[in-house]
Amino acid sequence: MLVLARKVNEVIQIGEDIEIMVVSLIPGGVKIGINAPNNVQIMRKELVPKIKFDHRARQARLGKPK
Repeated sequence: MLVLARKVNEVIQIGEDIEIMVVSLIPGGVKIGINAPNNVQIMRKELVPKIKFDHRARQARLGKPK
């Protein structure tokens, strides 16, 4: 894991087309902004299992293979 220190309005560049900016510092956390192409899916990690479960449930209702 790479750990970087950034100040408000500083940016981290990932590849050629993804930028992560520190927008503000808030009590107990940080707000970030992400610029990425529309085809890059971005979500909070804690939502990934729920989305996978919802997708599987939808597929089962439609009778489609997983």
